[in-house]
Amino acid sequence: MANLILKTLIIDKNLTIEEISKGSEIPVEEVKGMVEGRLKMTIDNAIKLSEFFKIPAEFFFTENALVTHNNLGEKSNSNSGYIGTYKND
Repeated sequence: MANLILKTLIIDKNLTIEEISKGSEIPVEEVKGMVEGRLKMTIDNAIKLSEFFKIPAEFFFTENALVTHNNLGEKSNSNSGYIGTYKND
């Protein structure tokens, strides 16, 4: 899960693994391993990456993060908000 989220962020932000490594202070091989799914996301690395990407660390462990990643830190531009019903009397 975390590797898909990390891959998506890399593509969305147009970053290289080296840039993420430098900005997050996580060794290149660790970032590469997480992206490829060989290494699991640790809490420490999630915190470092969350500071780098300016997102909550929990994001890397949340299933619906892949759906909402484009709206983080921005005003949502979609119409996918709350859908409720009302009674027309």
